[in-house]
Amino acid sequence: MNLKELFQNKKTALTDGATGTYFSKLTGLSPSLCEKYNSVDNGIIQRIYQDYIDAGADMIRTNTFSANSFSLGITRSELKSILVNAYCSAKECAKDKAVVCANVSAVYDTEKSAEEISDEYRFIIDTFLSCGAETFIFETLPGIEMVMPAIDYIIECKPSAEIIVSFTVLPDGRTRSGLSLHTLLQNINENKSKLTAAGLNCGCGAVQMFANAVPFLSYIHKNTDLYTLLMPNSGYPAIENNRTVFTSTPFYFAEQVSRFLPYGVSAVGGCCGTEPEYISVLSQYVNKNNIAAKNIHYYEEKNKKKAAFSSQLAENKFIIAAELDPPNNADFTKIISAAKTLKDAGVNIITISDSPLGHAKADPVICSARIKREVDIETLPHICCRDRNLNALRSILLGAHSEGIRAVLAVTGDHIAETDRGIIKPVFNVDSVRLMELISRLNDDVFADFPIAIGGAYDPEERKTLYSLKRAEKKKNAGAKFLLTQPVFSEESISSLQKARESGLKVLVGIMPMVSYRNACFMKNEVPGMVIPQELVDRFSPDMTKEKSTKTGVEIAVEIARKLRPYADGFYFVTPFNRAEVIAACLKELKDII
Repeated sequence: MNLKELFQNKKTALTDGATGTYFSKLTGLSPSLCEKYNSVDNGIIQRIYQDYIDAGADMIRTNTFSANSFSLGITRSELKSILVNAYCSAKECAKDKAVVCANVSAVYDTEKSAEEISDEYRFIIDTFLSCGAETFIFETLPGIEMVMPAIDYIIECKPSAEIIVSFTVLPDGRTRSGLSLHTLLQNINENKSKLTAAGLNCGCGAVQMFANAVPFLSYIHKNTDLYTLLMPNSGYPAIENNRTVFTSTPFYFAEQVSRFLPYGVSAVGGCCGTEPEYISVLSQYVNKNNIAAKNIHYYEEKNKKKAAFSSQLAENKFIIAAELDPPNNADFTKIISAAKTLKDAGVNIITISDSPLGHAKADPVICSARIKREVDIETLPHICCRDRNLNALRSILLGAHSEGIRAVLAVTGDHIAETDRGIIKPVFNVDSVRLMELISRLNDDVFADFPIAIGGAYDPEERKTLYSLKRAEKKKNAGAKFLLTQPVFSEESISSLQKARESGLKVLVGIMPMVSYRNACFMKNEVPGMVIPQELVDRFSPDMTKEKSTKTGVEIAVEIARKLRPYADGFYFVTPFNRAEVIAACLKELKDII
């Protein structure tokens, strides 16, 4: 009997439960040793298989979940012994009562090269095939991409093979790699021709899995011909005497899993914490499953709304953005006033920097929300990765979206000053590209009706062009729609700007008026990334009046802007010391070209 025959003959089949949990109960040993016991004491493994079959399991997974040479730290010869003993013992116990699924261990070792990982998969699969394996399962996956080379290899070697993929989706609707359920389902759909069944397992108990299980089943049934499996944990684990234990009862587990049955699931079973008794009790509910499958509406593409800024980008309109620095105290009076001045001067969107140079200032999202509410102008907060892990980044994005913010600049963030190290700790859980990927995933589901436009930083300095373009391409692939450049002070950056625009991203060229001799010298010598020709600095002098210095700075900024206008999709003005009147003066002089 193969998998397809099983599912065609049974309305809902039963899988086994947790091998590691039951192994630990029977032996008193760590679950991490169970794969090695295929060779050390195969009798205990055979008992585990047999007990699950006797409990009513129609399909069992080989005791090889972690069986790869990287995870176990063993030789290929030792690995082969483990795989062969595991599969042959399972077949001997199953006979014609249950389908045996060769459990292909997902290889997570990031220190290994792609070729080493592919070679490991080939060895595992070749070994299973030599034993006569026809059905393969990849379980507890964070995404499908990591196992596609192995799936392709199985199909190449045995086109008739049956392949199951099962994913761990946490209660928040995401896999451990951050994929949303909707994105995961799309990925399954794209590869459905290579698969026999798809499922969810581990990560949570049946109650928490239910919220994801219903849309999962509905989507799979509506868009594919795949069979489906659901294998939750027995519940939430607790720590007792330094050991992980599961406290829910078999009856509670079975009752909760039975809620899946009306939705047309092909097989149910268990993961962590589920022992043969759990499967035995569950079988009583499955045998009574005569309820017609419910037709549940899943996800339909919404007409996505666009904020004015996103619409202007899409319509190739020339955009004027202006940056303000958040205050270093709780008084927002000046920044609100500056925002009003910029709006009156014709600025389309105001950007708020995120603690530049690593010096703590008011949160840019909170500043942006205040400005948006009180000035009625679109805002674009800079969100940096230096001070937040993934959870904190996701939280701030959810808050930003709730406040009507529809564009962000994702940046890695300036490093903490050397003198602050040890007192102030940076985070850098992710960089700007991974932050963009996070926002893109949120745009796919949570923000699907009103996505956030993603921007990135771009350094147009000529000698950095190759590196900058490679980063820009990564940012584009991660979901970026536009770039804000570092302030440009010379025509030497024109070539780099042209190449950046050829990438397909909109480029807002940075313009930063200098307002005094001291300001010009500081930016040239002490601000990282600023490349200012000496002749521009020399146009100021230490004895200039404030009015004359400001006028000179505006003149320089206007000259630069006019030269760069043909190579820009917009200007990104960096407001010196939040002196909005300086930007207003520049815009007044540039009316004829913007």
